[in-house]
Amino acid sequence: MKNRLFTLLIFAIVCSACQHATKNPSTAKTTSSQLAIISINDVYRINGIDNGETGGLARVRALRKQLEARYEHVLFLHAGDFLHPSFISKQDNGSAMIQTLNMMDGELGQFDHNMLVTWGNHEFDKGRMKHVSVMNQILAQSEFNWIGSNIQWQANSIQSEKMKTHQIMTMGDIKVGVFSFTTGMAHPEYIDSFEDYKSTAEKYVPYLRDQGVDLVIGLTHQWLQDDLAMMELPEAIRPDIIFGGHEHYVQTAQVNDRWVLKADADGASAIVAEITFENGRHHVSPQVIQLDAAFAPDPATLLMTQQLSEANDIQYCAKQGMNDDCLTQVLGTTKNKLMAEETEIRRFETNLGNALADMVLQEFASCEADVVLLNSGSIRLNQNIPAGAAITVKHLEEMFPYPSDLRLIEFDRSSFAAVLNHSISSWTANGHWLQIAGFVFIHNPEEQSVSHVHLNNEKDYPITEQQKIRAVVPYYLISDDTDHDGFTMLNETMLVDCEVNGAQVKALFSDLLKSQQQALNANRDYRICNTVRDSCQ
Repeated sequence: MKNRLFTLLIFAIVCSACQHATKNPSTAKTTSSQLAIISINDVYRINGIDNGETGGLARVRALRKQLEARYEHVLFLHAGDFLHPSFISKQDNGSAMIQTLNMMDGELGQFDHNMLVTWGNHEFDKGRMKHVSVMNQILAQSEFNWIGSNIQWQANSIQSEKMKTHQIMTMGDIKVGVFSFTTGMAHPEYIDSFEDYKSTAEKYVPYLRDQGVDLVIGLTHQWLQDDLAMMELPEAIRPDIIFGGHEHYVQTAQVNDRWVLKADADGASAIVAEITFENGRHHVSPQVIQLDAAFAPDPATLLMTQQLSEANDIQYCAKQGMNDDCLTQVLGTTKNKLMAEETEIRRFETNLGNALADMVLQEFASCEADVVLLNSGSIRLNQNIPAGAAITVKHLEEMFPYPSDLRLIEFDRSSFAAVLNHSISSWTANGHWLQIAGFVFIHNPEEQSVSHVHLNNEKDYPITEQQKIRAVVPYYLISDDTDHDGFTMLNETMLVDCEVNGAQVKALFSDLLKSQQQALNANRDYRICNTVRDSCQ
């Protein structure tokens, strides 16, 4: 996982992770005190990625153990998205993840008072009232507190003494206050409403300061631009530091001398912030710690995650009525390295994205589909498959944890422009970035622009603003029951009858691999030309 930083908004100073920030605290201290904070976010796989060589919670546990040996006080934060989606959580509703998070203090069966999590939008993937009992079981199993400052729960729904609106903790000489903010993009039936970030900050920041808190932490799961906007709020309602999630790509930004910090997904990195109080001021020293193969995992946690993963695989195969090793079945091989790691597939054209989109376009050719638009958030392997490697059943199960059913829709060219503009927005490895087929365009990330959009079949007939374009999309992008991944210009009224509507990307890809006489030869062809990376003519 590469450690790249973005310049995202004009008011954000995106800096190297070893710089220091200094500000006046809310109350004066005459003694020197120190606190270490470790933060992770968007961790879906207990074993990490790259066959366990990158990330994973065993390395997170090892990092925390190192910090606890160095610092007297260590606070461990998770900024949301961990219950879903993953191959394991499809079988156990997140139980293995909770068991592993319970191990982050090195002990099972003991409540971790120095660990806090907030809710990400994917915590609500089980969002029906019928899932309340499942969610309550997850909460009962957890050995840490959950912060949900801006969430208004339905009466008689999810309930637990571990659910808090905020938390105040005394760590040595430092009094720490934590509030949270969770995006409302997923709205389960058991939640009445989500307060906006300004109202949440107005409510909790002054309250925490009135309680004598020295450091106010915002633990958030929202878009980076909203975190940055929170740091632009008036001084009286502005947190001292934000540890966030939702982006899957490391972010370290400073606004008004205050940090917004996010790590890579799946524990490929972690944020460590050293907070030092001295003579009435506090200093924040953040670092991005890469948790790669060179970082040794905690042996006990590693053994636990391996056992949980193996048990899940056996359980899956048993449900299919197959042998215990059914997930290792080889479907095909790949000639070239298949690019599925999220910082690639969520920001750039990739050869895997091209192969999937081209396959779908061919499947819908009988219905005269012009283009294919696959949101990259539906392709969730988050690791590359090496050249010459086998592609197994487990690869596909991990790649498509959600239903991957497709629909043919029709819209005009103005809607097409809106779709592409949304695809390139918030260009920080977000899931609404599209993998495409049937057209080309130039993407300028510095200007946040799309240009030179040409359909492959434009030479056959001219496309006017009124001309209809037929597109194949995942049903999620138009369903009345979803947030459309932000593609609000798309909806079910655009549906076109087609005999292959409902086809599943996962099944199509499985069939394609099994039908190949030779290794899959997937390539980039610069259908999305990136002006920073490529030579765009």
